[in-house]
Amino acid sequence: MERNEQAAVLAALSGALLVAIGYSGARGWYRFFEMLRDFFGDRPFLVALAYVFAALGSLGGILVLAGGFLIHKDHVRKGRLLILLGSGAGFFSLLLFLLANLRREEFSYLFHVLPAVVGVGLGIAARLWARPTPMT
Repeated sequence: MERNEQAAVLAALSGALLVAIGYSGARGWYRFFEMLRDFFGDRPFLVALAYVFAALGSLGGILVLAGGFLIHKDHVRKGRLLILLGSGAGFFSLLLFLLANLRREEFSYLFHVLPAVVGVGLGIAARLWARPTPMT
């Protein structure tokens, strides 16, 4: 199996898991834009952009599934972007989430959100594993 096909399978598993548990990436985008708002203040452009990203992130696992399909069809950059938008998290945000919960010793909460963490983790793995075809 080719590398991008493997990444597409990972994305499909991730998307199916995220759809099954009802996870969406909107919360991750909300936190990101709250940080930007604290830094830049209330800017109309940032507010409009936040609504667009939150709307896309609300699709959650559906976007991750679509991203996996695009990776399978060798539209890797677009597929990786859809996976990022749908999961609302990258590697570092997921790592910070896990470390913060472990530091506070909130293991029961961590086990409660474990399916979402696994789904986002699979999406991140798919994004990292997929390689765009070089243009010739």
